[in-house]
Amino acid sequence: MLITYAICIPLAVIIGYVLTNPLDYGTIGFLGIIAFVLISPILIKWYYPLLIFGLACPAIMFFLPGRPLMSQAVVLLAVGIIVSEQILKGQKPFTPVRIVIAPLVFLAAVIFMTAELNGGIGFHSFGSDTGGGKKYAEVFIGIATFFAVASRAIPSSQRKLYIGLAFLPGLTGIISQLFPVLPSPLNYVNLLFPPLVVSPEEIVIGQTRLVSFSFAVGTIAVFMLVRYGLRGIFDFSKPWRSLIFLASFGLSMLGGFRSSFSGTVLTILLMFFLERMHRTRLLPVVLMASVLAFTLMACFSDKMPYTLQRSMSFLPFDWKPEVIIDAQGSSEWRFAIWRATWPMVPSHLLLGKGFTINKDDFDMMGQGTFAGHQIDEANNPLALSNDYHSGPLSTLMGFGVWGGIGVIWLMGAALYVLYQNYKYGDPDLIAFNVFNLASMIVTVIFFFLVFGSFAGDIGNIAKTVGFSLAMNGGLARRPAKPVFNPTIKPLKSGVAISPQPA
Repeated sequence: MLITYAICIPLAVIIGYVLTNPLDYGTIGFLGIIAFVLISPILIKWYYPLLIFGLACPAIMFFLPGRPLMSQAVVLLAVGIIVSEQILKGQKPFTPVRIVIAPLVFLAAVIFMTAELNGGIGFHSFGSDTGGGKKYAEVFIGIATFFAVASRAIPSSQRKLYIGLAFLPGLTGIISQLFPVLPSPLNYVNLLFPPLVVSPEEIVIGQTRLVSFSFAVGTIAVFMLVRYGLRGIFDFSKPWRSLIFLASFGLSMLGGFRSSFSGTVLTILLMFFLERMHRTRLLPVVLMASVLAFTLMACFSDKMPYTLQRSMSFLPFDWKPEVIIDAQGSSEWRFAIWRATWPMVPSHLLLGKGFTINKDDFDMMGQGTFAGHQIDEANNPLALSNDYHSGPLSTLMGFGVWGGIGVIWLMGAALYVLYQNYKYGDPDLIAFNVFNLASMIVTVIFFFLVFGSFAGDIGNIAKTVGFSLAMNGGLARRPAKPVFNPTIKPLKSGVAISPQPA
């Protein structure tokens, strides 16, 4: 008791003193350390569920330097606890899958060497003359996500719980869209979920692109695909499933993203074949429904809400002129960056330029030089920060041919692992494994042909493969064929010869 008082009383005095200036960063940091120490037993015991939840939650840790995403904070926390457990208890990860670890380590080495040869990793928000450190942190944390997620085997009795934790927290993104209608006492929640609009007049259903709302509602459709699969969703004995799925998919188009709509449709199409539903009676039903849907869209395409038209504007229908102009303008600036940047790729094949942004570039961005008097699209602020909206371009420009080798190696390993788990995994996880394989195929296609990001896609691939290994208890293998020893027929009645050992 005396030891307790000796610690608590001075600590209470110090906390009371620092609270005289509660908004000071030093005060917030000190109180954060105290709070972290107090809740550390909870974090140590429940870090893995918090990790899976945090990876799907779009919250921002506004009280930490650099305002990182919650997904990044929980990965760092999990990695720290895992390393501590290995040092103190000698515990090792349950599934060291070398086929995935090798390309991740190779990519980490390539990124680190590229950063060092281009002036190091600098954080402009922390006062450094150079920037780009946030993207370096993003890609390194994305690689670490695999090791954090794959560090445990999820018991079969908890699989449904973890599927919910891995997808449903995305619904909290709706809070960012609700800022104008939230009562003032609840406005503080938008520190975690920054508002996208600030007044009700800015929201017009069908006209305003509800970005956060569309992604949040879309998680319901994704969760149902993972949880039930197409067979379970369109189970005629449970019609509510198909109604909820179609409603959530339709509402997800209020964001007006063409890639979101096309990616979901392509994922569903791949799942239809991976679940072998094309061999069932549903094939003619699906074909007739598709023909009917396309006919209705062709007849009423220009009468649908603006955001829905924009989501499907790549289809050859009669859309409103403003929708076509908006969609073409969104594509044209990407094509302009690509046309200006691709000729520069050969000079960066051996040594990419990484994510580093120097002081002169920052000064020009701050003065609006790039926006107002831009001469070359290669000097676009997005291009300078390696946001080319193209997977191959962001890889080759940033990390040269070595980064390209690492990305292709990682994608091949990921597809192999997901196919093995789909082919030989637990039958209870068939819907989960089908979705993972289909979504990975779509990710690879989009990375090369539609929309890709070196920093973002590496983390997404690492998380998907790690979670698949955790759910399946490792890499599923082809079951060994049993060895049969045929009984040798007896030469005489009542006398048998024992077979030789195999």
